[in-house]
Amino acid sequence: SEDAPAAMLASWVSQASFNPPGLTIAVKKDRAMEPLLIVGAKFSISMVPEKAERAVMKALARPFQPGEDRLAGLETQPSESGGAPVLTNANAVMECQVSSRMEAGDHWIIYGTVNSGQVLDATADTAVHHRKVGNHY
Repeated sequence: SEDAPAAMLASWVSQASFNPPGLTIAVKKDRAMEPLLIVGAKFSISMVPEKAERAVMKALARPFQPGEDRLAGLETQPSESGGAPVLTNANAVMECQVSSRMEAGDHWIIYGTVNSGQVLDATADTAVHHRKVGNHY
């Protein structure tokens, strides 16, 4: 349905500023999420702990049909302030708003200000995925 939550597995997320707290994400131009991330749009980020990333990667890396619930099969709950779905096994979550976009080749760089965030498990290390090659997904 058109009400199904939109989600993506982000390959590039980086801190961008301290004041205000901000981050960047890179979104490939052909991804279904890209047109949703317009200036002013709100989004959430679930940081996934090590040893929990395989299930998330498997669920989100597969092809999806338009309108399909991309979070089906993953346990989620509404975020505290914005109500966006966040992963229940996340070790941290951030709620953000798109402040600006910059075209960068075959991607858009999305700058978002972090409106709120919460560390859910301070003992868990965040998963990091290292690619064997960097020229494709």
